[in-house]
Amino acid sequence: MFLLDNFRQRQYKFAVAHVNYHKREESYQDEKLVKGYCQTWNLPCFICSVEPGEHSSAKNFQAWAREKRYNFFQKIAQQNKTRYIITAHHLDDHLETYLLQKQKKSLVEYWGLSPKTRWKNIYILRPLIHLEKKQIYQYLKRNKIPYILDQTNYLPIYQRNIVRQKIINSPVEEKEQLLKEIKQKNQALYQTKLLLKKQIKEAIFNSTLNLNTWASNSSELKMRLLYYWINKSTDQEFVNRKKNILLETKKQLESPKKNLMIVLNKNYQVKKNYPWANIENISL
Repeated sequence: MFLLDNFRQRQYKFAVAHVNYHKREESYQDEKLVKGYCQTWNLPCFICSVEPGEHSSAKNFQAWAREKRYNFFQKIAQQNKTRYIITAHHLDDHLETYLLQKQKKSLVEYWGLSPKTRWKNIYILRPLIHLEKKQIYQYLKRNKIPYILDQTNYLPIYQRNIVRQKIINSPVEEKEQLLKEIKQKNQALYQTKLLLKKQIKEAIFNSTLNLNTWASNSSELKMRLLYYWINKSTDQEFVNRKKNILLETKKQLESPKKNLMIVLNKNYQVKKNYPWANIENISL
């Protein structure tokens, strides 16, 4: 509601998109609040109502929900002839994301939440990541803007919720230290990406990887080269399946066996024929 009210007061031209997952009894109140605000101020409002059981087969609800949410946002953006989505992520979300990234030890494109990222053919902007959650609540209370707290955010049912409680209870000094860490890590990551561009030109030729050039890099750079190579050669089929496939491929390519096959999925495999490795489409 903070972002919505600020955009309205600044008289920006925008449309509102809301997703109701029906995971909480109060979810209809969230939808009603957003609809009511938009009707009061004559703002275009689009609602995605997730059918009960639609997510029952999802192994990771939060990942599924994010995909569902941003696909819907993309659809609305296209309907309204814009390439921009504005989200209300704040500083606490930024710190939560960073701590989760550290726990997972996976490859990241940015430490924490980037102020601007790309989702398929649209851009996601996060103008509030410099504001703490408590500052947002203070504004809403001071200006008597109605809002609803999602009580499930405070239940230890997801790892993010556990991390969220840690952030909420952290002193200012600890948050400042985390922000300093994030800045340093993103500066180092920027340098890594510059080196990655150079190594891509030297190690990758179409769908072929030069194993000698690849092996001369650090472990992180080797993983990033594999991620680029595999997705470039498979039309981005493994964008959201990073860690396990990359680790196994890295292990096999580093093994002393000079000739072997690594099955990526039913469509693709890696053929190692030292000092080269190729990605082959086995579905053709």
